Amino acid sequence: MISNEQRAHDIAIALMKDNDGNLKPIEAYHQYINYLLPILREINKDFPHGIKENP
Repeated sequence: MISNEQRAHDIAIALMKDNDGNLKPIEAYHQYINYLLPILREINKDFPHGIKENP
């Protein structure tokens, strides 16, 4: 099972790929956090116990 944190991370990384690649490392980190935290909050709200897949 993939954790909510991993799902949020994957979405944040996908969104980061849309930037023009000109971000400095600290700017990239801040942008990543700005994507990650709200996404994680929403996923945790919708799936407080994770997303369980049926076997």
